[in-house]
Amino acid sequence: MEYLILGLLLLTPMTGYELQRFIKQNLALICSSSAGSVQTALAKLEREGRIAAEEAMEGRRRKKTFSITGQGRQAFEAWVAQPMQTGKVKNMELARMFFLGLARPGQRAAAIRDYLRQMEETQTVLTALRQQLHRVQAGPLPPGRNWDEVFRFQGYTIEYGIAAAEFERQWYSRLLEELEEEE
Repeated sequence: MEYLILGLLLLTPMTGYELQRFIKQNLALICSSSAGSVQTALAKLEREGRIAAEEAMEGRRRKKTFSITGQGRQAFEAWVAQPMQTGKVKNMELARMFFLGLARPGQRAAAIRDYLRQMEETQTVLTALRQQLHRVQAGPLPPGRNWDEVFRFQGYTIEYGIAAAEFERQWYSRLLEELEEEE
């Protein structure tokens, strides 16, 4: 969560609420979007000197806007430059699949049908994110970033998610057909 926040703050300063809302709308498939996890990460990053907060009054409310520090920028750049690791990707649903033979046949098919429904929802969310990314790309953007490269890799992430969801839908559909033939 910390590096995700650092990356978002590299793009633009944000309040805790704005960070949580952005994560919930755009990155909920990657990480938790709970206010508690965002606030915990912000407190840790601020303690470590990786982000700084600027407070201002907005009406009767105090607004705390976070920005990345030089130390935070260095930490983020070191993290993002590391090779990606396959061992870090865990799919706990495969553990459920591993033990699905211990469930009753009807329960097996029902679990897989529900998983297929969730994968369809995931594809719908990702397709909407792809459309949103295209709208943002077409709009005015603040100077100082190579936005083409930022959007390029955000697009790769979305396309990967769509392809992975499609693969899972196809694979689980074949499994469901096999189970239904056995019933």
